[in-house]
Amino acid sequence: MTKGKLYAQAQNFRTQKVLTAAKFANKDVDVVTSAPPADKFPFGVAPAFEDGQTLLFGDETIAHYLLGDKLKAKNVEVGQWVEWGSGSLQRNVLAYVLPSVSAVEVDQATLNNAKTELFAQLEVFNKFLLSRTFLDGERLSWADVSVAFSLLPAFQHVLGEAERKKFVNVTRWFNTVVHQENVKAIVGALELPAKASTFDAAKFKQLSAKTQQQSKKQEQPKKEQKQPEPKKEKPKKEDEDEADEPAALEPKFVDPFAAMPAGTLNMDNWKRVYSNEDTATKAIPWFWENFDPEHYSIWYGEYKYPTELTKVFMSCNLITGMFQRLDKMRKHAFGSVCLFGEDNNSTISGVWVWRGHELAFPLSPDWTVDYESYDWKKLDPKDEKVKKLVNEYLLWEGDFDGKKFNQGKIFK
Repeated sequence: MTKGKLYAQAQNFRTQKVLTAAKFANKDVDVVTSAPPADKFPFGVAPAFEDGQTLLFGDETIAHYLLGDKLKAKNVEVGQWVEWGSGSLQRNVLAYVLPSVSAVEVDQATLNNAKTELFAQLEVFNKFLLSRTFLDGERLSWADVSVAFSLLPAFQHVLGEAERKKFVNVTRWFNTVVHQENVKAIVGALELPAKASTFDAAKFKQLSAKTQQQSKKQEQPKKEQKQPEPKKEKPKKEDEDEADEPAALEPKFVDPFAAMPAGTLNMDNWKRVYSNEDTATKAIPWFWENFDPEHYSIWYGEYKYPTELTKVFMSCNLITGMFQRLDKMRKHAFGSVCLFGEDNNSTISGVWVWRGHELAFPLSPDWTVDYESYDWKKLDPKDEKVKKLVNEYLLWEGDFDGKKFNQGKIFK
């Protein structure tokens, strides 16, 4: 196997999971923090991995490929723990961690429900670990490593000293796993919090003041620059054919967003954070801290004709084709569109953010090809249910109102 490339966010716990698998397998992997190449990974799912002709995406898939038979990665008993950890447990961890580390005030009832769900699961897990050192047998397996990484954000942010004492068996087991030489080489020496992270009102005020200052700076008029004199046009010969005029004289694309107030949300910065930082603990909090509801809007779009969707790859091609035709819209827009279900039973829906408060597509004839195939709804960013929805589409994890996530693609 040649040295592989891993396209991923450097500090993401999923990235660390893959790198840990590589450590156990004694294989070299280079981390590339840019987005996965679209020609090789058309769905844009990260982490993504290439190794010669092998192209894979998804942390568990890549980890299993790297591990082979090591750590009993192919054992079915190990597989059941991996499935539980990366599915049920991880969903509950992030549902509680995300609002807890956010600098934006969240609905307390929503936060309490998330905490209750996670702690109920940890209570059962704690009883299971009462007389066990590892999850499958008497030695470390991939079950332990994978589940520990699913719990990593919780131990980093919401399981303080009091919580760790409550789940003493889980804490003992977690510490045993993260102190394994190959795990510690990737995650380093963890500093567990004394108290669980909570909404910080002082930080919120500080960020709000900073945002207002940035807004004022952007509103300051720029110095007038001397405009160059227009070049004189060369007289046209009488016999010169109109069709021979250069393409530069054709009407240029006019971006409808350019005439709208800029606001304080820097779309380039947002895309950079989303691409390079951990989605759960960094990117999503950054989005809600910096979202500018006065100058930007959030929209939900759902494909109108799900009964016409057949093969999954064909449904994904619909999304890819739409993105390609909206290329001139990228500068001031961002979208996460997901496919749910399976062959002959799927739906497509997504969350979009763009400058202004109008439905963007009718603003330019270049953008109208696909949008009428979707039902569009403007979302209220102050609504806690909307925040939950947006977080799920950004993270590609959650209950999605009962829909089964298949895969997603990012427009950026």
